[in-house]
Amino acid sequence: MTALPDVQDDFLRILIKNKTAVNVFLVSGIRLSGQLAAFDQFAVLLGSDSGSQLVFKHAISTVLPVNGRAQASEPTEVPVSGGKPNHVRGRVR
Repeated sequence: MTALPDVQDDFLRILIKNKTAVNVFLVSGIRLSGQLAAFDQFAVLLGSDSGSQLVFKHAISTVLPVNGRAQASEPTEVPVSGGKPNHVRGRVR
């Protein structure tokens, strides 16, 4: 059995390495802004001018680089949709 790429960890590592400014949208609709400083299995550490915030991953809806995209280290061949329809559950305002 071949190992699938760890998309989440790879994405977060690239954001930290490049010191990319991000917007983190919570499931409640709140937007947090800053730079990712670290992460583990359960949380991310978001740094900004006002200090650091520990944000639990289960509360995060979306992590979006401020420039709209992260620099990919290398593309993966795994389909994002997994062949299933992409259903939108809600809208962040």
